[in-house]
Amino acid sequence: MKSKINYILILLFCLAACNKDNTTPTSDTLNGKWKLVKYYNLTTGTIESEPSNISRSIILEFSDNSIQGNMSGHTVTNSVSGEYELLQDNKMKTLSFGGTKIGEPNWGAKFWDAIHAASSYERQSDKLYIHFNADTEKMEFKKP
Repeated sequence: MKSKINYILILLFCLAACNKDNTTPTSDTLNGKWKLVKYYNLTTGTIESEPSNISRSIILEFSDNSIQGNMSGHTVTNSVSGEYELLQDNKMKTLSFGGTKIGEPNWGAKFWDAIHAASSYERQSDKLYIHFNADTEKMEFKKP
């Protein structure tokens, strides 16, 4: 009888562990319109601010329900859109991202790579940080 109870308990623990769902709503969202202002390399400590000689800033509008969302906007020279997923512990994953990619200067080209490699995020009132490359770098956005 004791072995049956142990077996049932082990089975219940296994089922509970296997049923962990990464799509639990997070406490934060990315909702809003955001302007990219800086890149940080957290390994080297370098910071790259938005160049003054670009024709327009990178602006994205995020809209999500704390689990799945859409983004749309423009880079320096192109229109873009995509989808993302917010996971537990402020992790995120870009599901799709694309648009025209013509004549993009380095500032915009770097953004394309960074958003595809997005790994986590954090919000601080009027700032949004999206970490990328396994959280070794991050982008800083501000309200436009």
